[in-house]
Amino acid sequence: MKKKGAKSKNREGRPRKEVLLVEIGNDWIKLIQAESQRGKVTLSKVHLEPIDANVNITDSIKTALKNGKFSQSSALVCLPRQTVNVRLMELPSTDSSEIADMVDLQIGRQTPYSRDEILADYKEIGYTRQGTYTRIMLAIVQRSIVRERFYEIEGAGVEIERMGISCEGVLNWFLHRTKGDTGTKAKILVDIDSFYTHLLVVHHSKVIFTKSILVGGSQLLESREESTERLAQEVSRAIQSCRAESRDVDFESVTVSGAGVHIDGLPDALGKALSLPCETADCLADVKLGKGAGDLGDSRYASASLTGLIGVALNPDVMEFDLVPDVVKARKQLMSAALSTNAFAALVMVAMVSASLYAMLSYSFKAARLKELNAVIEETQPEVVKVQRMIEVIREANRRQDSRFSMMNLFPAVHKCVPKDMYFETMDIDTEQRKISFTGTASTFQDIQKLNKMLEDSPLFAGAAEEGSAVQDNKGRYKFKVVAQFEEEK
Repeated sequence: MKKKGAKSKNREGRPRKEVLLVEIGNDWIKLIQAESQRGKVTLSKVHLEPIDANVNITDSIKTALKNGKFSQSSALVCLPRQTVNVRLMELPSTDSSEIADMVDLQIGRQTPYSRDEILADYKEIGYTRQGTYTRIMLAIVQRSIVRERFYEIEGAGVEIERMGISCEGVLNWFLHRTKGDTGTKAKILVDIDSFYTHLLVVHHSKVIFTKSILVGGSQLLESREESTERLAQEVSRAIQSCRAESRDVDFESVTVSGAGVHIDGLPDALGKALSLPCETADCLADVKLGKGAGDLGDSRYASASLTGLIGVALNPDVMEFDLVPDVVKARKQLMSAALSTNAFAALVMVAMVSASLYAMLSYSFKAARLKELNAVIEETQPEVVKVQRMIEVIREANRRQDSRFSMMNLFPAVHKCVPKDMYFETMDIDTEQRKISFTGTASTFQDIQKLNKMLEDSPLFAGAAEEGSAVQDNKGRYKFKVVAQFEEEK
């Protein structure tokens, strides 16, 4: 998984001159076209657009690329840290194949979702305990989120080279700023985006702790004192967890980036909460803006962070995670194989007509075989549907026999977690996956976040998270879907 010393190249294998970077979060579309030379980044094109219920992301990207005259047709995509479950683990081996097997076993334990519902990747980030343990960073994301983002971007005519995580870029920017040396003590980076805050603890140029906090620049700008206090409390609790995990690590300082540079009083609040010196650092400070970059200092963009994208622009090869959907990878492999086959056939045709005929016959056989397989799939589809219905009946029967999912126990527990002025439209219990999903409407985003927190604190549930992005309907209410995982039976 680790890639060292590679020079940034495009899909044709040539060194990159420019790179197109895309990040789509809950409330912003971010597109930048950048060039990096000798550690300096030039932004030639930038498009930032807020997302609301009326925005079609595919159309917006297509229009932005056309009107902004972006010259790149392929892109590197950063998934926001908030959408990805990141875990740092130490595994008792230094053998890559053994580590891969261990990670495969760990994935199912790190998320309430089934293996069919998630995509995962990992990278090795160092050795511990006298070189006998390997420290890894594991990234897990729901397939539905990745597919949605992939097809929104691809539908705009952009070829996606890779889908990584924004924290890779945030870390690279921070190491670039500190010149790769964090000293003997750990440093804390608090990068604030519009919807969430990304916390990184870096020691010896390696991430030793990371957390996504649901307090963002939009909240901090709207209710500064209340949100600042809440963010300081959440960061303090996160650092306490980090101290518990890494008892031999001392902390040196706190750096606030992203939207945090526009929040007066925030550095003082964080410094006081952590008893550490705190400073702000603007990721655009050392960035050259081209004519197509616009005025990024405009107050309209104050809540959005470009730290992750700038970090990737400094060195696109920092994106070691690859979370492109499996079906897309298979499609690209088939296309690549087809191109290779065609090129080989063209060369052989010059020397031997028989080889060309063989290639054509082979292709025809595969096409016929594929047609036969599709016909078999169509014939068996009714039986598949029938079996699926039988499985659902069995699941429902088992659910009704299980007292843990009794409505008498479930409704009171859920009722306690529902904020005022929130209404549920559906409640779906999946007894096999041990989860329950709610859809409904709320008057504010904060109510949805409060519901997640209350469900997590409930003794009935092990965790809760919003699935997808809440959207605002024509009545001004926010439609949402929240999934909670039941606690394991004791």
